[in-house]
Amino acid sequence: MTERERLRAQYIEGWYQLDDEALVSAVAVDFVFDDPAEPILVTKEMLPAYMLRWDARMKQLGGDNEWLLTDEVREDKDGVLTDWETWEVLGTGMRGMAVVKTRDDGVFLERISYVPVRGHSLL
Repeated sequence: MTERERLRAQYIEGWYQLDDEALVSAVAVDFVFDDPAEPILVTKEMLPAYMLRWDARMKQLGGDNEWLLTDEVREDKDGVLTDWETWEVLGTGMRGMAVVKTRDDGVFLERISYVPVRGHSLL
C-alpha cells in the first residue's frame, strides 16, 4: 500500500468514525473541501467544525452516519490518487458524488455534489 493509499483510507475511516483527529492528520496542509452547502471552502483548520455541522445535519435528517459508497473509480497517476464515488448517507435522503485527491502528504481536495433522493427534500 502506498502512502497516499494509506492516507486516503485513514481519511475515509475518519469520516466513518467521526474521528476528527484521524481525519485532520490524513489531510495535507493545503487541503480544501468544497461542499456547495457551505458558504466558503473548508480548510484543514476548519475541518473539525465542519464535521460537527455535517453530523448535526445528518442527525436532523434521521441518519446515524451510516454510509453507502458505490460506483467507486480510482486512478493513481503522476503521484496523485484520485477517487470518484457515488455516496449516500442512509436514512437521510442525502446522496451525491465526490472526488477525492490524495498525494503522499495527504488528501488535498474533496469536492462533493448533491443529488436528490426520490421522496426526500434536501436542506
